[in-house]
Amino acid sequence: MIQMRKIIRTVVGVILILLGFLALVTPLTPGSWLILVGLELLGLRILLRDKLLAWAKTHPESVPAKIICRFLRIRERDGEARKKREGTRKP
Repeated sequence: MIQMRKIIRTVVGVILILLGFLALVTPLTPGSWLILVGLELLGLRILLRDKLLAWAKTHPESVPAKIICRFLRIRERDGEARKKREGTRKP
């Protein structure tokens, strides 16, 4: 049952990407957002997020890495970062 759902999600995702591409190419059709929905169904957002996070961890002090972390709302979960954040808050 779970494998069937995965196959259906994949097929629907590919169909939505194709329909979105056709809507993008043809004039006067505002359906190109279907590409994004299809990519979401295929799970490419998670893959992209993992790659961006890995790159940001290798370049922690760069401006793009800070933007990526802020955009993805990634925060350090270690104790030092938490103490630093709590120390900067005003009661």
